[in-house]
Amino acid sequence: MTIEYIAAINEDDYKTFKMIVTTELPSDFAMWLRVSEKGKLRAFKERGVTFDEVEVSPIEFGVYCKALRRPDFSIVSLDQCARAKAMTEASAFYDAPPEA
Repeated sequence: MTIEYIAAINEDDYKTFKMIVTTELPSDFAMWLRVSEKGKLRAFKERGVTFDEVEVSPIEFGVYCKALRRPDFSIVSLDQCARAKAMTEASAFYDAPPEA
């Protein structure tokens, strides 16, 4: 089974994300959660994937987007940012020396 990484947004940051993400987001956080859950369920049924939610802050997203050759503040980039963060954290975990 494949794992896909998706962005988890803190409720306190939702209004900020609504301002910086170029893709139109639902009007409120509760609706965002419902839409997100429907998307995950559909992807699971269609592609058999499981999801790992990665919390992304507005600052992390901004830094990620600005580092791209062509800055992209879309919802797709938000999930790509989550994937990049997950991969970086996993790499750091496996590269860390064993504890004595």
